[in-house]
Amino acid sequence: MHAIRQKLSDAKTVLYRRPRAQWARFRRWGPQAYFLCDSWAREMESAAHTLPVPSPDGDGAPLAVWFLTGRRFWYQTAFCAWTLAVQSGRAITLNLIDDGSLEEAHVEALRRLFPAGITLRKESVRAGIESGLPASRFPILRQRWVDYVNIRKLTDIHVGSTGVKLVLDSDMLFFRRPVELLQWWDDREGGSAESFSPCLMTDCEESYGYSRPLMERLAGAPIPPLLNVGICGLKSEELDWEEIEFWCRSLLEAEGTSYYLEQALVAMLAARQAPVVMPRGNYITFPTQEQVGRGEGALQHYVADSKPWYFGQAWKLAMRTR
Repeated sequence: MHAIRQKLSDAKTVLYRRPRAQWARFRRWGPQAYFLCDSWAREMESAAHTLPVPSPDGDGAPLAVWFLTGRRFWYQTAFCAWTLAVQSGRAITLNLIDDGSLEEAHVEALRRLFPAGITLRKESVRAGIESGLPASRFPILRQRWVDYVNIRKLTDIHVGSTGVKLVLDSDMLFFRRPVELLQWWDDREGGSAESFSPCLMTDCEESYGYSRPLMERLAGAPIPPLLNVGICGLKSEELDWEEIEFWCRSLLEAEGTSYYLEQALVAMLAARQAPVVMPRGNYITFPTQEQVGRGEGALQHYVADSKPWYFGQAWKLAMRTR
């Protein structure tokens, strides 16, 4: 019976859900953006090979950043890290986590720009997960690791590790010096273990995927509003994986699966630590086409329907904003 239901669901996706979603996107984006967006993305990928190697021009501490990336995103990773290097004037240590599709050619293109940093390929990532999150003790996290790629921005980067990790989404560009982010980085240890504050940015609308009362009951603290994990600075050793497994199980049993699970978990972690949140007006999630055209803010995060402006305009402007 389950197999029959699954086949019916798959057929409904192919015949109804996917065409309906594409038609809705066509209406929102308009014909030019809808038909040319993939071509614009390929142009951006080609341009990533031509980016000049950045030269630090300041004396601030190097920035160590982490990206979960792969075949579909490596060039976006390149542009995000490159614009950060250019606008901050700092050396970048680029740490790469393979999402399972990262090829050697992608690594070589990224290392041309940023030689410093580690690359964890899928084999070593899997070995770390097997060791740090055995399926016998963490069945929910392990299942989510298989069917929900976003959870890997938590698990693959932090399991079995220590220290502060600054994780960035690839679909972002820097247009000005990110003063607040650099200040958090320079002060990240806070002088003591008790004074560490996570670093996050603000969302365009609250997207946790789960009800606030449920999240607050599990976290035992009020959930900060509107957190977005495009920027996510956490300390690895402070993540209690037994508790995160319990949270995942409880959320799943109470309200089902959600695409925003990772963001919900980070919001619950941050609820206990008074996070440093980048100012909304300067770190813009879901910029409008007008904001993109002006290169507004220090950083723009291109979620949802801002993708056409990202692929069609933003990266070109970022290359000129130096």
